[in-house]
Amino acid sequence: MISRQMYGLSSLLMKQIGNSSMVDQDPPPLSPPNPTPESASPMGQILNPAGRSRPYWGLADVALAFVFIVFAIIVGGIVGALLALIEDNASDSWPVYAIAAAIAFQQLGQWMWPVIVSKTKGLGLREDWKLRFEPMDLLRGLGLAVTCVVASGVLSQLMTWIVGLPDSANASNTGVLTDNDDSLWVIGIILLVTIGAPLSEELLFRGLILRIFEKHFGTVLAVAGSTLLFTLPHWQGGATFDETMVLLAAIAGVGAVLGIGAIKFGSLGPPIIGHMIFNVWGTLVALYI
Repeated sequence: MISRQMYGLSSLLMKQIGNSSMVDQDPPPLSPPNPTPESASPMGQILNPAGRSRPYWGLADVALAFVFIVFAIIVGGIVGALLALIEDNASDSWPVYAIAAAIAFQQLGQWMWPVIVSKTKGLGLREDWKLRFEPMDLLRGLGLAVTCVVASGVLSQLMTWIVGLPDSANASNTGVLTDNDDSLWVIGIILLVTIGAPLSEELLFRGLILRIFEKHFGTVLAVAGSTLLFTLPHWQGGATFDETMVLLAAIAGVGAVLGIGAIKFGSLGPPIIGHMIFNVWGTLVALYI
């Protein structure tokens, strides 16, 4: 009887010792999360090391775009001036190859800035600025080009009546083509007008600017704001005020149509193709009609 009680007491004692030793032990350490340079937010957006959710581009990048492009234009102007000096050009006006250099650097700046912003602050050109193409974009682009021709014609004629300009045919920004149609360098100008301008201007105005404005102000103001900023750089220094107003009215019509197209189709493919077709048409009219 005593031995059985002793056995029960010893079992109880051993059990208490075991429980106390388990309490004194530290809990096993938790496995640390795998370190990653960027983690995903609940919405699936990527966070940069500073914790800012991508894309985090904004209105400041629109303002900086014009600073960057002006810098590119200045560099292009220096290159053009050096080319003129090398060729010992004594004319008061810039030679066509110097103009080509200035235009090329401007378009390079218009292309590079959206790429830089998307690379450093966004999710890529496809997601940020909707730079993508599909087969149907050819037909959509043709439709936008025809609409651009109609809109630019109607608005330029309306502005002609408003300002009292007798002949709207003088309101044109194709003088560099007609003034140098006997030079081989005009081929470079044509390529810049028909390919370079649609690619760079659409990426800047209907890509970066339109999407940033849409993010902050909504669709209607985005189209209006991007159209205004697209129109103003086409101001012609050598034209009269009335001629310039007619030209800007036509350009505004083109910008509005392409902006609406970018919103409607959710892609830069149709506006780029439409812009190319429109500029090809304008070039042919300027040179041969």
